[in-house]
Amino acid sequence: MYTASDILKEAIELKARKEADYQGSKFTVDDYFPFDDLSYIHMLWIKMLRIRNVVESGGEVNFESAEDSLIDLINYSAMYAAHIKNRKRSSDV
Repeated sequence: MYTASDILKEAIELKARKEADYQGSKFTVDDYFPFDDLSYIHMLWIKMLRIRNVVESGGEVNFESAEDSLIDLINYSAMYAAHIKNRKRSSDV
């Protein structure tokens, strides 16, 4: 039986694989999220729409499943939380 901890481990592993794909890129995280909070909120919204679409279609999808989108949502949420914490830290200095 899967647990939430299992899913979080999957999310960490996926994040690591995606970071490896983007390593060495000339683009930074800020380049991918150029509109600050709005960029992160937009990505979270897109994932929520994808989850809704998959669920409402009865799970019949060609590519990304609800589970895949939920794991992406975890990672985008963590990235956004890190962004907020980093912004707070830099304003405290």
